[in-house]
Amino acid sequence: MKKEIADIQDILKKSEGVHIFYYVEELERYIDNAVSYIVSGIEHGDQVLFVESERLYPIIFKRVKDLVSEEQLKNIHFVNNFTFYWRKGNFHPPTILAYFSDLVSPFMEENLSFRTWGHVEWRDETEIKQKIKEYESAVDQLVPQIKAVSVCAYDAPRVSDSLKEILMNSHKFLMTDDDFSSISINAI
Repeated sequence: MKKEIADIQDILKKSEGVHIFYYVEELERYIDNAVSYIVSGIEHGDQVLFVESERLYPIIFKRVKDLVSEEQLKNIHFVNNFTFYWRKGNFHPPTILAYFSDLVSPFMEENLSFRTWGHVEWRDETEIKQKIKEYESAVDQLVPQIKAVSVCAYDAPRVSDSLKEILMNSHKFLMTDDDFSSISINAI
């Protein structure tokens, strides 16, 4: 997948922002890809907003720490994914987007390049598909404006066919554990 992470960099150079749906099937490959994404970002001078579970972040951070300098580690900005997506006790797209804007505004104010990675997890909620659709559609509109690479990772076992279709329709690119490709004709 390192080649695919490099491909993301090439696409970014030619675009105004990249919104990627990562369909996660295997945990070890996910961790490998997250590490590659973070290290690649740091090597390109990006700030990395990394939204991940408290369970996986220490594993990923330990591996990243072995690959970059102490100074470069300052470019990683970790946020617990339940804090990020469930800030007010529910998956509420306007609240999530406002929090996201608060987190990235310092990068934008200082004209720093940045990338984001969000591991989207949710509690059992009956209307989550509509809320995810609303959130991802808004992010898809926002990403070109802020000129960022944004990966939205979803665990395959939790993604129904109908949710997968929603996610495919609200992202320009699809990433799997082993591949990276354009979803639509309009993608770069």
